[in-house]
Amino acid sequence: MGIFIVLEGIDGAGKSTQAKMLAEWFEKRGYEVVLTKEPTDTAFGKLIRRLVLTGGREGIIDGARISHEAEALLFAADRAEHVDKLIRPSLEAGKVVISDRYFYSSLAYQWARGLDLEWLIDLNRFAIRPDLAVLLDLPVKESMRRINRRSLKSEFDKIVELQRRVRENYLKLVEMFPEMRIVNAQNSIEDIHNDIVGLIEEEILKKT
Repeated sequence: MGIFIVLEGIDGAGKSTQAKMLAEWFEKRGYEVVLTKEPTDTAFGKLIRRLVLTGGREGIIDGARISHEAEALLFAADRAEHVDKLIRPSLEAGKVVISDRYFYSSLAYQWARGLDLEWLIDLNRFAIRPDLAVLLDLPVKESMRRINRRSLKSEFDKIVELQRRVRENYLKLVEMFPEMRIVNAQNSIEDIHNDIVGLIEEEILKKT
């Protein structure tokens, strides 16, 4: 089996940057790497981006045009395809899979929107657990500062109180899922990368 690593955190925490740096780190050491994300680039993922994450008239979060349960089911459907078509086959082929967000995002965000945590966990029970899930922890004030520099904001980004609840939920999830670890996302990009690499070397590579 390969190695499965997930990067999590509120908006603006630097997940995409760190995922790319980590992929390059593994590749330099001879690993075959699959760099992926959620929502995915599948038909489900594109639908989620168009209906849920993209701001403007098509965005449905603020308008509540679908129920929160339906929203959770959309994300779960995308994830089911992600696991079946990409993550599981890649791991079985011995590759390193690095995902920018995974089911922890659904738990943190949709729990913050009022859904039952146990129902969300059950809904995502099919999801393969990663070897390591790194929470890039960032205060909401800093998250908002970084997000405000972006030209395109998602509807998630616009709701500061939601971000506060999501961060609190992430910290609670660390206590619930033993594979989760916290890295301070206020540090420099290079220091964050080094912290993540240190976790991988200590908790995964030494055990293989």
